[in-house]
Amino acid sequence: MTSPQPLVCTSLHLPPELKPFLRIHEVSLHVFLPKLDRLRLALEANHDPQAINIFLVTRKVSREEIQKSFTVLHIAQRVAQEYFRVLEALSEKKPTQELLVEVNLEARTGVECVKEAQQAMTVFRRELESAVSRVTAMMNNKYKKGSKSSLTSTENTQAVSEVLSAIDECNELLKQCHNQFAELATHTQDESSIDSNPPSEEEIELMRAKWQTFYDNIRDVWMHGYSITDQILMPTSDNPPDPSGKHKSRKRGPLWRILFQRQDKRDLFRSTSGITESLDATRSNGPAPKVPFWRRIYQRTDRNNSTLHTLRYPCMEAH
Repeated sequence: MTSPQPLVCTSLHLPPELKPFLRIHEVSLHVFLPKLDRLRLALEANHDPQAINIFLVTRKVSREEIQKSFTVLHIAQRVAQEYFRVLEALSEKKPTQELLVEVNLEARTGVECVKEAQQAMTVFRRELESAVSRVTAMMNNKYKKGSKSSLTSTENTQAVSEVLSAIDECNELLKQCHNQFAELATHTQDESSIDSNPPSEEEIELMRAKWQTFYDNIRDVWMHGYSITDQILMPTSDNPPDPSGKHKSRKRGPLWRILFQRQDKRDLFRSTSGITESLDATRSNGPAPKVPFWRRIYQRTDRNNSTLHTLRYPCMEAH
């Protein structure tokens, strides 16, 4: 008896690799946010308004530039949504040419967004290095020569080093994302490639499962990423810069912050309702998938100042 041959999908396309996209989120959550907050607290402890203002500008730049990496994750989600429509059309025996054009458009948009995100990381690095240099020089001039400034302590020097290393890692991750988008864009250039070589039902279901896994893990990660960048600019009292602060009792925030959080959560609910409604029909009726780690974190993380940027990004408008 011959063993069954492995199933080969000749006209369908595999989803991108998840790892580089999700790793960008992990780096932002576990390195950028806590380390930049550590540096902020160190400067505020010195009560030097000039140094604090310099680093405030740095945090503003950091927020804006890191967000461009999460635009890349948003595009990855959109690619999955468009490809689901291709698979749905195949299941209904409908033509896929126009739908495949949309997949190709999103993939090419992803390529351009990655380029912008890579440039943003360069800006982020340059701004951080400049701020550290200026603050250190200013502190050395103001205080006794030979004394350590707030940014030259061992812990804070290490924090700066870790942020710079994380920027380098994000650049490498973005290169991988670029390659993933570029490969998909190349494979979907021929809009008639699927209709001219229609896959079997078994192939469609296999590919649907793979894209479903990708979508389940990438869905709305970009939204939590924007929340992370918002907290870099406006930290919350219950977001300690290091693990040692996690077990401290949470202090009740000022009234303005409580009211802002309530309004923000209402806005978040209104903005996200229906965002993936069109994909519900593609979900299986089996057991609910395991909730990804990042989503559990998102449910526990304070959403203060989280903003859903629903407008099209410059890298989207270019195509």
